[in-house]
Amino acid sequence: MNKKNASSKSKKNKKPDVKLNADTSKKTEVKNEGITAPDFGAFNDIIQNNLKIYNDFVEENSKKNKESKSQEKSNGQANNFTMQDWFMTVSPTTNKLMDGMLKFSQSLNNNPKLYFENVNLWLNQIAQLNFYYVARLSNQEANPVVLPDKTDKRFASEQWSQNLFFDFIKQFYLITSTMLENLMNSIQFVDEKQKLLMNFYIKQLNMALSPTNFVFTNPEVLSNTIKEGGANLVRGYNNFRDDYLKHPNKLFISQTDFDEFEVGKNLAVTPGKVIFKNDVFELIHYTAKTPNQYEVPLLIIPPFINKYYIMDLNEKKSMIGYLLEQNQNVFLISWKNPKADSRDFGFAEYMDDGVLKAIEIACEETKATSVNLASYCVGGTLTSMVLAYLEQTSFKYKVNSATYFASLIDFEEPGDLGIFLTEDQIAMLEQRMKINGYFDGKDMAATFNFLRPGDLYWNYVVNNYLLGNKPAAFDMLYWNSDSTRIPEKLHSDYLRSCYLNNKLIKKQYSLKGKTLDLSKIKTPMFHVATTDDHIAPWKSVFSGLKSYGNEAKFILANSGHIAGIIQGKGAKPGKLYYYENKNSNVNLDSEAWLKDATKQDGSWWPLWIDWLKKYSGKSVEAKQINQNKFKEIYKAPGLYVTEK
Repeated sequence: MNKKNASSKSKKNKKPDVKLNADTSKKTEVKNEGITAPDFGAFNDIIQNNLKIYNDFVEENSKKNKESKSQEKSNGQANNFTMQDWFMTVSPTTNKLMDGMLKFSQSLNNNPKLYFENVNLWLNQIAQLNFYYVARLSNQEANPVVLPDKTDKRFASEQWSQNLFFDFIKQFYLITSTMLENLMNSIQFVDEKQKLLMNFYIKQLNMALSPTNFVFTNPEVLSNTIKEGGANLVRGYNNFRDDYLKHPNKLFISQTDFDEFEVGKNLAVTPGKVIFKNDVFELIHYTAKTPNQYEVPLLIIPPFINKYYIMDLNEKKSMIGYLLEQNQNVFLISWKNPKADSRDFGFAEYMDDGVLKAIEIACEETKATSVNLASYCVGGTLTSMVLAYLEQTSFKYKVNSATYFASLIDFEEPGDLGIFLTEDQIAMLEQRMKINGYFDGKDMAATFNFLRPGDLYWNYVVNNYLLGNKPAAFDMLYWNSDSTRIPEKLHSDYLRSCYLNNKLIKKQYSLKGKTLDLSKIKTPMFHVATTDDHIAPWKSVFSGLKSYGNEAKFILANSGHIAGIIQGKGAKPGKLYYYENKNSNVNLDSEAWLKDATKQDGSWWPLWIDWLKKYSGKSVEAKQINQNKFKEIYKAPGLYVTEK
């Protein structure tokens, strides 16, 4: 349709209010009963003008590139896992997704009003966007229809607001992605888990289709491609190839520069020695930093799905180093990275040959009769099992206190991860584990990345594969990629008993013939959860506290599963804070607890240390405590943590 015909047809039907003249530089308004509406007949003009703006952008960058090269010249410068396995693994989830799509379609057919309400709102916003476009094109003041969230880093470049083409597609994307999310949220599902799954995949779809992920709709990528003559895409392909060859078909993407880090050289460097090892763990005893230490040793129980050195990254962020500075006598379990020969290890082995054995060695080494425990993530789940078991049996040593970092015992609402764990999915994972005897942590790492797709996946696609850059060196992300394996028996039991059936809370879980009852535990506890945790949601952590038979101190730190725990000892006003409620009643509703809590600036670490001192005994000379009964096998960080 040419412009003349579009214009005459619009006037005849008395629908449009704005159209562009042939020179696209002036705006003609047509009023219809005082209501201003967009001239959809002029949509072709909008497309043509967008193409012109886009071509101008490309031409401008090409010109800058030529000028830059000319300047350089004048300056003398010169410039095992198969795809079938993968499909089998994801098939339970995709089947659930397809079933969800069917129910979604049926719901819309049964209630078309929901569809039209959302689509009409979308069309209204698109019409407003056309107004905005025409006004900007005519050099008039106009407010954007929609703005990105302040935390959305994808559209940080000024070109996303200054260049009309990129501004238009950015707002079109945001309007459309919001419509899809709202439409999905308006549908009622009988199975709430299915709705969560659908919302998760709508989020994945929206993230994948972001204009930032494509060469020709990302101004920064496009500029670089023109400037470098496509060399960035060649480097990007090489980066992709390297990632694929490392872990074929596992959606692996490098998040950091692996060449910049080495465990024992610039990670996990706090001095210590391995004084005991078996087929489950190595026990590290750290060297005292102060002349005096507390009588009661502190044993740290990290998660067995990650390596322990997240708590010993560097001097500023090392929790272990901080504890030593506070006169604590620190022991730490470094779990073995299991292979097929550990396939039959379960919670019983990790308790007997792991936690209980470590307590025994730590106490014998220090002449102590009791120990304090500190546990992280699933290490905390294991710790609660151990404490409940000890309430029903005799043990030579006492546990004075237990600290939990982002640990779940109530898996009723385990966060985004729980939406994938169905009977079919777990059965498929078990079938896979029968082949190798373990679950590969790289699969779990990929899942965790997609819980935060914008931050942990697509921004690296842009940086590594489109811009052709190497990722920056970041110690936390190096640790995140240094995954571990989990024995077949342990992983299956963990998924079924905790995530699928929530047996621990229901007093239905048996360990070595004893049914565990968390309400029997009287050990004083200190619990820390974090506001943005996708793995151990803070409300689920809090809800689990009522299952214990004691009073527990609960702290809510800002940030996520890692950054909220590994905060460091320094105060960062505005960046580090936590919520504390003097009311220790854990039977409160989580929102009621938060409402009455006080926000405190800085790290929660000092508060924890003050609490821990009450259970640490006297402070005496370190040389009087440590017996050197167990000779050094080798120096920290040991061998298990370096095994791939």
